[in-house]
Amino acid sequence: MPRYARHLAEHTIVNPFPGIVKLERRLGHAVPVRIGSNEGLAEPASPLVAAFGPALADLARLYPDPYALALREQLAALTGCQPEQVVIDAGADSLILLALRLCVNPGDPVVTTAGSYPTFRYFAEGVGARLLEVPYQPHEQGLRPDWAALVATANAERAAVLYLANPDNPTGYAWPAEVILALRAELNPDTLLLLDEAYVEFIDPAKAPPAGVLPGTLRLRTLSKAYALAGLRVGYALGEASLIAKADQIRPQFALSSWAQAAAQTVLADPAYAPALRQHTLQLREQLSAALLARGRQPFPSSTNFVCLACADSQEAERIQQALLAQGIALHRPPHPAANHLLRITAHPAALSDAVLAALACR
Repeated sequence: MPRYARHLAEHTIVNPFPGIVKLERRLGHAVPVRIGSNEGLAEPASPLVAAFGPALADLARLYPDPYALALREQLAALTGCQPEQVVIDAGADSLILLALRLCVNPGDPVVTTAGSYPTFRYFAEGVGARLLEVPYQPHEQGLRPDWAALVATANAERAAVLYLANPDNPTGYAWPAEVILALRAELNPDTLLLLDEAYVEFIDPAKAPPAGVLPGTLRLRTLSKAYALAGLRVGYALGEASLIAKADQIRPQFALSSWAQAAAQTVLADPAYAPALRQHTLQLREQLSAALLARGRQPFPSSTNFVCLACADSQEAERIQQALLAQGIALHRPPHPAANHLLRITAHPAALSDAVLAALACR
């Protein structure tokens, strides 16, 4: 079991505002009259009514369920877990910070891949962790995280957290289930494996991740990509019930708004929506990869909703990025020195434009 930060290990923190939904479930009946939360009045003249309709205006007015219990139940059913094995926060980024707050004391070592998703480093520095970075491993036409070196470093340093994005961002590489299981088995049992699966819906079924909850692991997911809710910040994590319960003790109660919860429940309830969006995205990804190959560029194989392209060096990558920015077109170049020769291009119709393809083909 992962070790918690010292001030949390033997201390239980009680949420002072557990919300109406938990109260209703405890009582066994609805509580339709809310005069204890000091919420704003329902006002027909609200500009929100005219702009978005009365339903959204009312959701905006009322405090959300702090535990998003109905949404947890939907996500548990989707992932084959139990509701008590799901925690919800404002996007996968907030869940990264939550995991670090949960397990890291100032000075504790944490391990990641040099150049992988930079928000982990950003938050790790913010909590005072000692960051240890392992280089990417060259692989066929691309780069991939070196899982064996990550584990060896984490074990040698008795790291509090090992972060692995799978699929990786920005390279797009995905390790199959057997590697993830081997990684967890070889990792110190008291090191938290923070497994960022933000792009999991785009993995080839042949590389499908392990099912369910893994010991000592928080599996981060998001509705930003395959459900197109990036602006509403809906993220969730899967983990052992005891780990989830501890995380809930330090999570901001009202991080996920009523509107975000309602929108998430709506898209999850439509069985055709996400598969159609996924299929369209995969088609665009393949078209983009083919277009780059036709212009003499070799993109990395991708298990995500983007394509990664390696330039000769960081100067070439920056030149291409700046040329496109001058035309009002933004693509991503990772800030880390180990990865700033890479360009990450979203699978999007605009990426197939003549302007983008011409700039990417230019050497």
